[in-house]
Amino acid sequence: MQNTSSLYKVLRADPLHRMEVKLSAGGVDYGEDRIVSLEASGSLFAQDEPGIGGAAAREIDLTLYLEGPDTVPRMARLRPFCRAVRGEQKSEWLPKGVFYIDTRSSERIAGGTLLTIHGFDAMLMAEQVWTPDQSLEFPMPMDEAAAELARLMGTTVDPRSQIHHGYTIDYPANGYTRRDILRFIAAAHGGNFVMNDLGQLRLLRLGDLPA
Repeated sequence: MQNTSSLYKVLRADPLHRMEVKLSAGGVDYGEDRIVSLEASGSLFAQDEPGIGGAAAREIDLTLYLEGPDTVPRMARLRPFCRAVRGEQKSEWLPKGVFYIDTRSSERIAGGTLLTIHGFDAMLMAEQVWTPDQSLEFPMPMDEAAAELARLMGTTVDPRSQIHHGYTIDYPANGYTRRDILRFIAAAHGGNFVMNDLGQLRLLRLGDLPA
């Protein structure tokens, strides 16, 4: 859950409100006048039904209208935002994830370019075999392992994650990936790992979920 202002809550409760979106790509903001389509998708569970031991990635599909040529950097971070609007009243912008470009294609049209992008969040950065630094000691407490894996993914662990220091993992032999280790940690805690709306690694236990 995100912390939201009282204005956001009031506007969301108003049946006449609408949700406005924007996208930050490579440090440049694109409003609805430039967003042709934008959809983020993903699930907490790897399968179609509830389970544990997952580390699912979210995806983003978008098309932007750019004035002139394609100037979005190849390695740009994609950060969608939304806010509640009714008339002149507008809430704060809420982040809805951090994504990275996987594939892109562009089409020149009169007056500009249509850029179509498919991307994933940072969970896919864990799809690498984990060869730990020799300075690390094993067995390693799971909370320390999660923090190290998050660092290697270029992020941090969501402080709401409750990962037991008393649970440990052995040295990741046999070609285990960073994502495999995250799945082990998640299963040990009866939950799943996801990337939160700020791009942090979060452990969500089934017991943490609302009814």
